[in-house]
Amino acid sequence: MSVQMGGATIPADATSLVGRRRELTELKRLLAAARLVTLTGTGGVGKTRLALQVSREVARAFDGKVFWVPLAEVAEPAQVVLTVMEAVGQRTGPGDTRALTEYLGEERLLLVLDNCEHLTEACADLAAEVLQACPDVRVLATSREVLDIAGEHVFAVTPLPVPEENATGSAAITRADAVALFVDRATAAAPDFRMTPANENAVAALCRHLDGLPLAIELAAVRMRGLSAEELLRRQDERLEFLTRRRGGASTASRHQSLRATVDWSFELCTPEERHVWARLSVFSGGCTLDAAEDVCTDQRLPRAAVLDALTGLIEKSVLTREEPHGRVRYRMLETIRRYGHERLSLAGEESTLRRRHRDHYLRQAEHVRDRWFGPGQAALFAATRREHANLRAALEYSLTEPGESREALHIASALWMYWIVCGLAHEGAIWLERALAGTAQASPQRADALWTAALLGNYSGRPSKSAAYETLSMAQECHRLAATLHDPARLAHATYLWGYVQLAGNDPVRGFLTLAEGVEMERACGDSHPHLHHAQILLTTAASLANLDNVVRCVGEECRDACRDHGEQWLQSWALLLLGLSAVLRDASADVDLPSHLETQSYLKEAIRLKYPFREPLGVGCALDYLAWSAVMSGDPGRGARLFGASTAFLLPLGLDFDSFPTEGWTRRGIRLEIIKAAKAAMGEQEYRAAYLSGSRLTPDEAVAYALDDQLGDEGRTTTPEQSPVVQHFTRRERQVATLLAEGASNREIAERLVISPRTAETHVANILAKLDCTSRTQAAILITEMDRASGAVGQDGAPHPTG
Repeated sequence: MSVQMGGATIPADATSLVGRRRELTELKRLLAAARLVTLTGTGGVGKTRLALQVSREVARAFDGKVFWVPLAEVAEPAQVVLTVMEAVGQRTGPGDTRALTEYLGEERLLLVLDNCEHLTEACADLAAEVLQACPDVRVLATSREVLDIAGEHVFAVTPLPVPEENATGSAAITRADAVALFVDRATAAAPDFRMTPANENAVAALCRHLDGLPLAIELAAVRMRGLSAEELLRRQDERLEFLTRRRGGASTASRHQSLRATVDWSFELCTPEERHVWARLSVFSGGCTLDAAEDVCTDQRLPRAAVLDALTGLIEKSVLTREEPHGRVRYRMLETIRRYGHERLSLAGEESTLRRRHRDHYLRQAEHVRDRWFGPGQAALFAATRREHANLRAALEYSLTEPGESREALHIASALWMYWIVCGLAHEGAIWLERALAGTAQASPQRADALWTAALLGNYSGRPSKSAAYETLSMAQECHRLAATLHDPARLAHATYLWGYVQLAGNDPVRGFLTLAEGVEMERACGDSHPHLHHAQILLTTAASLANLDNVVRCVGEECRDACRDHGEQWLQSWALLLLGLSAVLRDASADVDLPSHLETQSYLKEAIRLKYPFREPLGVGCALDYLAWSAVMSGDPGRGARLFGASTAFLLPLGLDFDSFPTEGWTRRGIRLEIIKAAKAAMGEQEYRAAYLSGSRLTPDEAVAYALDDQLGDEGRTTTPEQSPVVQHFTRRERQVATLLAEGASNREIAERLVISPRTAETHVANILAKLDCTSRTQAAILITEMDRASGAVGQDGAPHPTG
């Protein structure tokens, strides 16, 4: 489970934080005074959980802008900046620290870098640059080692306090945080467990033997299902004595030995199947699904049918945690547990085999994305793939570092071409392709695909430098030459339309436009309706829009829109609608038109927003809001237009885009836009316009979208609820109540608390509502219910961006 905070996902604790009040108080004081605080301590001491809790408690001080950056799953120093950019929502621009600091600017926020120890130099460099360039950013880091840079305040996370050796009586023993944690976890494992005068001394001794390490205590407490406290203490003593003898006596690293003894013991108490799964799951990064675990972990020694039982057993032993984001179960390990499993995997001589199986599984996943993205369920497909991003990285890294496997890296990175674009990861995709191409110079279909994808991503990754633009042009040119030698009509068509598109920014844009148009016709010859044809049409429509070729925009854009709609595709269709909306709003601005024309214009743009929003695509939604503002002003509603201009900033400003000060015409059509704003101010007055603009700028992204789609979200909130709508009368009474809260943005837990039902029951109701509405996300459902209400009369009526930006 996770919760949303300031646009970033902060992982939720599977269990509560016990104790640590003094540490939390001190950390909050430190974060108020210092700009870099590093939590240090041994593995299993609770650095991550403490960072999670303090992040939640200080979120209000940062207006909710707390961004969690999980680094345990990051293998390469070069990926640190990219991972931070993803966490803060930066989807454009080059993937370097300078771009990150420009994006963060003067925002007041907290950046939490978790598990830095294997990337200390990269994390230190990033933190130093961010703190120097961004005066209101603070950094909280967790690491086994200090970052060792100027201004760092080190906070040593120590084990939980344990009872004194001579402590007697329940009060003296239970006040120790280590005992409180043991009791909490033991009670969860064995509900009939109670601290009594008969077992309290054994519990106190056990916590002392475990050195107060939270992870060791939690692993031990699970054993209360089958052992008494006295038996647990005796077995732990035996295990620690054995470990000490085996490793040559006591050492100063007693805490490490205590943890090692507990983890060793947990491993040895597992069934053979559980041990295999524990070790083999260590090849996953960022967790995995049951399907992935079964696919990667099974062999003759571990049949597929045994995997689920092994996973269940590991959950019961607190080795694994079970999460259920978006209705699908994922299994995760704490990093300390995963490293132990990796050690066991290496000792068994299985590391190379399992890493290859892991790579092959995610290669098939990449192929699945390539083959299935053009069709229904597109948003859900990309969201599911995004959850596997760390595993895709691991698969690519294996392919690039294992001799003879670099061609598979070309295959994976190329197959994910639309994933990189839609999820705002174009720059990262380009980096993987650059590495793969450097290691595979042989002419082949895979190299042609990789060159094509790399050149395409070069156009999607923001405003490139001159050298980057030249490199993109060179790759497109090489791709076109190579495709011509392969005698493959489809690859040649792909290369032709791309070659034309990248030439548009060169010295001969007319030739580029004609080559792009030729590529579209070559794609059409390969089949009347397929992904590349419609992607090429979007690029041609984009080029036509920039060249003010309105007839081409309408002809090609409408054909693309209709074909995508027929196939249930959303993303390309949304861009076609946005381009058609821009064309329509420009026509409206050039002549006196009646209201029905404005309504048609607005319908294009609203539909574009509906389709785009499930992808959380800020650029397209921001443009559509801005263009809606133009149309509102021209249709005689300057107040709504001013508020929509302000609302667009929630999407555009985080990208570093400000249409009010954009230097060129391009997509902003700056001259026309300024005239429209001037007309709105003349109609309203400067002060009233400014007030409406500021009102719009204060809307959250969800509120901005709801307002644009005519849900009357004013300062007093929603004027009606889904429960009041006659359109949802086919819901059960309870589903109508759940729908009301769903539309308000409530989580399953919040719904459960408000309606006094169990979280699982709330989850079931939400799933039923999504199914009845044929929606793939909660946001889609909320927007659809709002639109259905409006259509039924329950709700009153009350914009160099482009798809390659």
